[in-house]
Amino acid sequence: MFKRCFSATIFLLFFVSQASAWEMEAYVENAQAREGIQVTDSTRHPSINQENQTDRSMAQLSTPKDTLKHHSISFTYGIITITDIAAAYASVGTAIFSLGSAELQESMLGAFSIDYGYKFNEVVESGIVFNYAHPIENFSAFTFMPKLKLNFNNSGFVNPFLELDAGICILGKDVTPMFHATFLGLEIGREFNIILHLLSFGQRGVVSAGFGVRI
Repeated sequence: MFKRCFSATIFLLFFVSQASAWEMEAYVENAQAREGIQVTDSTRHPSINQENQTDRSMAQLSTPKDTLKHHSISFTYGIITITDIAAAYASVGTAIFSLGSAELQESMLGAFSIDYGYKFNEVVESGIVFNYAHPIENFSAFTFMPKLKLNFNNSGFVNPFLELDAGICILGKDVTPMFHATFLGLEIGREFNIILHLLSFGQRGVVSAGFGVRI
């Protein structure tokens, strides 16, 4: 009889202690909830934490970073342009047909170009070219040409390219079609680069050089 009472007393004390612990835990959680504190128990939900970390890692890996600089601006100067060649022929023709009594003073100063380009991807680029030339004294030529450019190593330090420009040239009161083709060009550098049109023909010159920046 004594053993039964002792066992019942121990069982009752154990039950009371567990009930007190449960009530204390519920009280603490309710108090924290009233104070706006959110408790996360990593030991209770380890799988949830692992899933969240895995989702964050996969999101970082699956998000591509666009490192392509789409915009570019460049300034170049070229010699022996189409307007220079036309001015030279006009000067010779004027001297011949006037039997030397009249001369046409050509300046042959070459041409300055300002380019804006937009890269659709690593290869294809389009934009606009503004070109200024002064082939004859007191006579200027203003040229506007949309361009198509193909880059063959855009992400590298040396980028070979091909380019075709076609538009209009304003010569005083006259407007005439104009073009330029670069069969071999080089961009040397990345954000800031040196630009060389080594083998070309058109309004930008047979050879031209300058500098540019990628934005």
